[in-house]
Amino acid sequence: MQRVLVAISIDAVGAARLPRLLADSGCEVSVVSGQGLSILSSRSVHHHVRTGRSPAEVRAGLEAELTRNSGFYSLVIIADEPLLRLFLDHPPVAELARLVPLTADPQRLARILSKVSFTEDAAKAGIAVPEYRVIGSRDELMGEEWSGEPFVLKKEASLSGSGVMVIRGADDLEAAKADRDSGPILRQHFLTGKVGATSVLFDHGVPKCWFSYFLRRNWPNALASASAIEIFWHSDIEPMLVKLGKLTEFHGFCGVDWILDENRDQPLVLEVNPRPTPGLYLSAAAGVSFALAIGDWLRGGSTVQRPSENAGGLHRMFPQNLFRAIDDREASEFVRTWMDAPWTDPGLLFAQSRRVATHYLPLSMRRRLKCWLRS
Repeated sequence: MQRVLVAISIDAVGAARLPRLLADSGCEVSVVSGQGLSILSSRSVHHHVRTGRSPAEVRAGLEAELTRNSGFYSLVIIADEPLLRLFLDHPPVAELARLVPLTADPQRLARILSKVSFTEDAAKAGIAVPEYRVIGSRDELMGEEWSGEPFVLKKEASLSGSGVMVIRGADDLEAAKADRDSGPILRQHFLTGKVGATSVLFDHGVPKCWFSYFLRRNWPNALASASAIEIFWHSDIEPMLVKLGKLTEFHGFCGVDWILDENRDQPLVLEVNPRPTPGLYLSAAAGVSFALAIGDWLRGGSTVQRPSENAGGLHRMFPQNLFRAIDDREASEFVRTWMDAPWTDPGLLFAQSRRVATHYLPLSMRRRLKCWLRS
């Protein structure tokens, strides 16, 4: 039995399906986190290591657990970027460095997490990226002028679209200049192609299993995570992953965001998310199985799973698409999304359904409900 420890500090709905996927691969799953997260409601979670809710408290609990139980776990998954960023300045305990090699190399981790540095490194490695220029300081940004062509500004740090600004006119540029944050900014050519992503499992830089999809119906805004995905295949994606693996030497789950340049029919890499991404549990729709891949990977196997060239279809994700359907008043979308509900995991189904219900209650009712639940 392989034992996996998932560390998470935010209530990311996409991560809530991860324990079931790991359990299907034959793993015993423990979670280290604060209380109240939906992932803890999954029947596939064997044990909960309780900590405070902040990333710093989760990190402390994670390292304490690994120190107490050295050699007990086969794999540690750090499931969110706020937690991962804590290792930029402070090295991990030895056991965590062994299980999550990326945390032991702050310089490499920083260059992957930085939207600016990663794009520079990818371009030097021969990976196709959108045309870009680095704006080195706020003073340099103040000298930018609107030329009539839209472009994208990206701060070094970004999560679910935060830190990304689409400049469509002079007013947008002035708003960007008013932002007081310092540090370099990436100025990218604006492309109108479809945005997509590839979920991939790397073994020390070698892609072992992956599938790709377009991001559809993003919620709560156009730059946030998708509420539905459309399976997609392209011949350039595997070579792209091979180059990214050599560049990052990544070990574990990650997601690669890209945009399809429709003029050249080529995916251009936007960024790498060094964590499990939502939708992993839908891999069978692309002709691969992450559950089988995880088991083979942890046993030291060499099997590589490539997605089917003929796979396709739109898949609405629960509960993300419920929120979007309610906001957009689309009853048919609301009903269809229940096809993706985790019916075989009743606890998780209840927890996520409750979140949808409470999200739309009036604030006064939500406060009374919260007080009642705590009493």
